[in-house]
Amino acid sequence: MMRSPYQSPNRAPAQRFLRRAPAAHPGHRKAILMGAGAVVAYLCYIFIGSDTGLIRITGLKRQNEALAAKKVELSARVTDLERLRKEQAKDPLLEERVARERFHLVKKDEILYRYKESSADSAR
Repeated sequence: MMRSPYQSPNRAPAQRFLRRAPAAHPGHRKAILMGAGAVVAYLCYIFIGSDTGLIRITGLKRQNEALAAKKVELSARVTDLERLRKEQAKDPLLEERVARERFHLVKKDEILYRYKESSADSAR
């Protein structure tokens, strides 16, 4: 029968080679946990609540979407108003009305009456 070259020692090892239980230091453990909690709280604030956090980012995304929708609405309104302006630019009666009202022009053989506002009327 073959014997293994690895054999257990006959007696127990000396006390200096045995692992000792760590000394209980509840204050150190509590300080480490409080420090870790402070770091976690700070990271939560940075990633969630700060100006570059998730709450701010989602708010800016919503605002950006609202502005994009308003831009589409305003561009459609500009297109409609531009079409209306081009239609009115071709209207000869509109040109005549503007000339009469803004520049006080009259046709031949017409009389234009203009009244001054009295100070008593404007004070009312």
